[in-house]
Amino acid sequence: MSDVTAVVFGATGRPPAGAGVASVAEVPSLDALARAAREAATALLWLLDANAQPSAETLPALLEHAEAPAASLPVDERGEPVEPLLGRFTESDVPGILSAVANRCVPLRHTYLISLLVERDLVTELAPPDPQRFGRYAGSEWTARLFARRRGMLVPASRVRIGALAARAPGPALRMAQTGVWRRGETLRELQRALLRAA
Repeated sequence: MSDVTAVVFGATGRPPAGAGVASVAEVPSLDALARAAREAATALLWLLDANAQPSAETLPALLEHAEAPAASLPVDERGEPVEPLLGRFTESDVPGILSAVANRCVPLRHTYLISLLVERDLVTELAPPDPQRFGRYAGSEWTARLFARRRGMLVPASRVRIGALAARAPGPALRMAQTGVWRRGETLRELQRALLRAA
């Protein structure tokens, strides 16, 4: 099935490039994802940050892995991967990693919500992201819950150029640290980044 509803979240939504988009729904923020999912007429949703710039190949590459939540690789203006936005991998699942690599994807524990193809029913079953509580980390907290139900995959062949994202802030970072989503290294790194940004 190639029919997809693109759900573009953020203040400057625009219809994304790519074949297979049946319709485009624009929502102001991540906390409206569940409502948009309930209203969608397709079984697959492409969740896309309004500040992201997909290419014509972004969605088709995700559709090749539509059996699982599939995330695009965020890249900068030079086409280089943006490491802080990649999310984190499931290091403990060696067989799963080897199987995924053979299919040219990598299993994720969580990721920033920038470009993600996912089944509508999975979105409607979860409480939506909470940007008021977690700020820029709301997508990471939500994808951690999503991938706990259905393993998510990073699809390097699906690339999306990123624009400006919400700034890091100590309050949301501290609340995110309390969820247990981040491991020790992630927690220290993100808290340091948030405190440096605040300073």
